[in-house]
Amino acid sequence: MTLTPPGILVARTFPGTPDQVGTARRWLEDTLTRTPGRIPDATTATAVLLLSETATNTLRHTASGAPGGTFTVHVHADRHTLAVIVQDAGSATTRPERARTSIEDDHGRGLALVDAFADTWQPLPTGNGISFTLSLTPAPTGTDRAVARTAREHAR
Repeated sequence: MTLTPPGILVARTFPGTPDQVGTARRWLEDTLTRTPGRIPDATTATAVLLLSETATNTLRHTASGAPGGTFTVHVHADRHTLAVIVQDAGSATTRPERARTSIEDDHGRGLALVDAFADTWQPLPTGNGISFTLSLTPAPTGTDRAVARTAREHAR
């Protein structure tokens, strides 16, 4: 792990196998909790959840999940924001987008969770991954965040 004031900046590449999603989650949690007092526990838990969803999507929808594939997780934190990037091996056919799902669906809710809990998220401009950010300042409640997001959407 490389520590760069005023925040952490670290990356790790994982083999593109399903068991490595759990390894990536544990690595992220360990990385964030090793900076005591810096990353709130609730933010760490949210980041781990969103990493799990985005890494799973990476394996399911890109060449990262093919034999020999890999994915890389980049983490940056400063005083205000935690940013996580999940970089994949690319896909000729798909780009991250939120699926329309129902409560009965077994899959397709990953980006809906990212959309609900991340302050921002977007596909990488190169098309080979996704980034999300979480605020390190006192966060609004889930209801407040949903109201703010709805207000932003109506303002467009």
